[in-house]
Amino acid sequence: MIAAPPWRALAMGLLAGAVLGWTVQGWRKDTALANLRRTAATAQETAATALVQATGRVLQLERAAAGQLAARTDQLTEDNHHAQTDRDRFMADVRSGAIRLSIPVAGNCPSAGAGPANSAAAPVDRHQARAELDRATAAALDAIASDGDAATRQLNACIDAYNLVRDTYHVQTE
Repeated sequence: MIAAPPWRALAMGLLAGAVLGWTVQGWRKDTALANLRRTAATAQETAATALVQATGRVLQLERAAAGQLAARTDQLTEDNHHAQTDRDRFMADVRSGAIRLSIPVAGNCPSAGAGPANSAAAPVDRHQARAELDRATAAALDAIASDGDAATRQLNACIDAYNLVRDTYHVQTE
């Protein structure tokens, strides 16, 4: 057998070392990648769990707020119904003559009877002359007042709804 030159043995040793080093480095890389994948999967699972929990909390808040808004809407409907009932009863009493509406009139009004010529100088007393409103005028004034009351009730309901949503979702207003 012929002896191999020493450089050949050295080359073979270097080649074997390189292959062994390459293999070990590959194993280390595979281990590092596996650890990275595991860490990423754990982080993704944690994030998904947190998202599900947060979504559940938001849905719970939405359901509670929707219930409270529905209750406020029902309350507004009930208030409007009671106000309409009271208005209808009032107008029925005005039409029947059970309630008479009047306004004070100046003392120099001919229909008010004899009074001082200068109403500014006349003292105000409890027996001041009054003029009775006809039923159509009373109904018109009542309609104006009722519209204003209804708008106020509706505006208060809107303010309540706004405050409910702001407080439920902890919205910062500036």
